[in-house]
Amino acid sequence: MADLYANYAALAAVEVEGVAYSRTAVTPAGATWAAIAIHGGGIEGGSGEMARQVSRTGTTMAYYEFAGLKASGNVDLHITSTVFDEPMGRALVASVRRCLSFHGYVGTDGVPETAIGGLDAELVARVTAALTRAGFAVTTAPSEIAGTDPLNICNRTSSGAGVQLEMSRALRDSFFPGANTRAIRDSGARTEAFYRYASAVRAAYLGRGLMGLGSVNVSRWATLPAPSADIDVTASVATDQLATGGSHFPALAARVADVNNCYMARLEFSTTQTVILTLRKRVAGTETLLVQYTTGLTHAVGRRFRVRIQLVGTTLRANVWQDGTAEPPGWQLETTDTSLTAAGSVGMRGILSTTNTNALPVMTSWGDFTTLGTSQTFTVTRSVNGIVKPQSAGADVRLATPTIAAL
Repeated sequence: MADLYANYAALAAVEVEGVAYSRTAVTPAGATWAAIAIHGGGIEGGSGEMARQVSRTGTTMAYYEFAGLKASGNVDLHITSTVFDEPMGRALVASVRRCLSFHGYVGTDGVPETAIGGLDAELVARVTAALTRAGFAVTTAPSEIAGTDPLNICNRTSSGAGVQLEMSRALRDSFFPGANTRAIRDSGARTEAFYRYASAVRAAYLGRGLMGLGSVNVSRWATLPAPSADIDVTASVATDQLATGGSHFPALAARVADVNNCYMARLEFSTTQTVILTLRKRVAGTETLLVQYTTGLTHAVGRRFRVRIQLVGTTLRANVWQDGTAEPPGWQLETTDTSLTAAGSVGMRGILSTTNTNALPVMTSWGDFTTLGTSQTFTVTRSVNGIVKPQSAGADVRLATPTIAAL
């Protein structure tokens, strides 16, 4: 059925904002992702609620919703994605690099599934994998809802690509106890499936392995046995909030004998969004700064940075760069130290400054864990069920449930 209104101007000339529809746009500082619902409210019930939950109402990524507020006939407010030109929404999407656009479609009666599409093929694959792992059925969207037109609002990002998630009626109905009605949606009542779905999408946004920092000045660790004392490893990391009150400190660690003895290439995401790289050692529980480098990088919510640490004999080196860009030539930090010589383990550590005031937990996302210049094999011990899974060095070692300890 053709839309009643060809564009937003035609709709706004007839419908009354605040009575028939509402517009909401929230863009946190530095946001590079957006979760949007251009058919929220009663137009495609459940799509707006999911966009809000995934974005945490615009606190961790930009959030936009155009919502139908009518008692009935909200379908009249539907504007097709390829011509959706409401200026607040268009501006918000244009300001970010990646977009998750939530929609609803009828689907097969009684079948809860997501038809996924869009031009951001890499993110489509990540979201598909995350939802599938969480137990949700995902299909490739048919041509009429594929989201592959460059004019589609989800693809009007700075990268020219986005993801469109078409959630079937049965799936959206499963998100609300009793019935998918305005009264239930507005009450805030949600099912376990709703939160599980949102968490899966957020896992795709944040990365492959999540480390929750639920207390200030309490370390969290994830470690793997290392093949040798000489090691060259890299990983990507992001956090889901801007630092407030005090910094976030994610670190890539090597020669880890235990949490009290190791070397670290530590990042500091400061309250001014500055990114600082340091090489540090922990010996008998005492942490010592070896060398420091203040980068020209800027921390942002969800923005991924790659960090690299190399240990060869007594020489320590480290680099950091924004994911998606080339690694800097040479080394940003280099020093020597003789304190730790045994192979130990490699892994990740996260900690918040004692003065940090973020809403807890701060989620630290680690991914793309790779060893360079070696043909060795790691074994990953999963703390939940004790399964040992061999991983080839040089490949992406994905830690769904790594061994994590609190200090």
